[in-house]
Amino acid sequence: MSDNKAGGYAGKFLRVDLVSETLSEESVDADTLRKCLGGNGLGAKYLYEEVPPGAEWSDPENRLFFFSGPLGGTRVSGSGTFSIISKGPMTNMAGASQANGYFGAFLKFSGYDGIIFQGKAQRWLYLHVHGGTAELRDAG
Repeated sequence: MSDNKAGGYAGKFLRVDLVSETLSEESVDADTLRKCLGGNGLGAKYLYEEVPPGAEWSDPENRLFFFSGPLGGTRVSGSGTFSIISKGPMTNMAGASQANGYFGAFLKFSGYDGIIFQGKAQRWLYLHVHGGTAELRDAG
């Protein structure tokens, strides 16, 4: 399918580059969303594609992915679940963890299927997502 619509998905991610302190939105095609189902599927795909094999868990080339699945924000029980994917410190291999609460639903309500953090910040920052916009703020 060539369109950007897949049921249950917003079709875009927020990329946070901590080095340049910039934010950008990236579209993801419907085929990818169907093939890499849910937060873990998307996280595995992007981790494999974006993190070099020799990168250590604490390396700025590593990424931290927060992804919601297609049920995020629906009335289905547990639909607030989200996945966090990265190389882990204990094994230096791919790791994924899931959590429940409101974050997965609010991520979807903000218009994103996921947030990708990359690089190492030079100062304390936090990401503020609100009203359809996102910004990095000083956390000092």
